[in-house]
Amino acid sequence: MHIKKFYPKDERFFRVLATAGNIRSTDANKIDISDTRLKNMMKDHLIKEVSYVNPKHREVESCKSYCFTDRGKKFISQKYGIDRTQSPAAIRHNCKVAETICSLQKREIDTIKPEWEVRDQMKEMIENFRDQGEMDRYDEYMEMLREQQLSAIDFTYINMQGMECGIEVTTSSYSDADIAGKEICSEIINVPVNYISA
Repeated sequence: MHIKKFYPKDERFFRVLATAGNIRSTDANKIDISDTRLKNMMKDHLIKEVSYVNPKHREVESCKSYCFTDRGKKFISQKYGIDRTQSPAAIRHNCKVAETICSLQKREIDTIKPEWEVRDQMKEMIENFRDQGEMDRYDEYMEMLREQQLSAIDFTYINMQGMECGIEVTTSSYSDADIAGKEICSEIINVPVNYISA
């Protein structure tokens, strides 16, 4: 291993990458991960470089990002108990998620809840309606879940004022129904959502 010792900033970086799926070096730099550190993580086969062609400029350079390797996923699971990572398929969307996270305060970054945990939270709230005897709401939301009309937002975090906030990165392929699914998720978990376009 090229990296002998891991620091809290590395754990923060791995959590951001697990939540976002991809990250650019400029955003990693914002959370104190240097290019040398990224290179060493690559040499240790924890992350790899992936690119996509940006329709705006043809050169791939501007669109390089990093994602986990299988070895990296195994490593963060064993070392930090991070058992899930976002799929690195939607590179552009994911890089925007990472950029948004990295522009938060470090204290806020340490409270991020990834999409799958938001989904669990949403399901839990729906179960609560049943437990509170609000069967109409429970049935309505369960039906929407079955029909895949509900969609968890990208991530939530606790801001400096102690409020939970949601962030959803939208792309040009989002339909009104996609947005509606996110809005209802926000309503169910009672967390306001900010939309940011990728």
